[in-house]
Amino acid sequence: MPCFIWKLASRCYAQFVLLRHSDRSRLHRRQCVACGYNGGLVERLDQPNCPKCDCDFSVRPPRSYAQMEGLEESDFVNARKQRAMRETSMPRERSLLARWILFVFVVTTLAATIAMLGIAALQTR
Repeated sequence: MPCFIWKLASRCYAQFVLLRHSDRSRLHRRQCVACGYNGGLVERLDQPNCPKCDCDFSVRPPRSYAQMEGLEESDFVNARKQRAMRETSMPRERSLLARWILFVFVVTTLAATIAMLGIAALQTR
């Protein structure tokens, strides 16, 4: 009886290892976003809609789990990041310039205030 238990434990462990390592491709297999269908027709680029639920792939393209979770960046995400970088680059430079101008103004004002207080203190004696 103990040998039988040991065999079950080793078989379960072997299945666990196989599931963990060999099934990694499921993360990168594209599927319909609406129904979850991941047949071979979804992988074709010329497929206009899902064969199971008739979802329009031009509106909602099939994506893999890795793309949905952000592990693998799709072209849409890359394009959106590049557009955001272009749009935010100019205001960043302007805000940096505004900060430097504000810094110079504050330092100059403080230096002038200290100088005027020093002159006023010397004149009262």
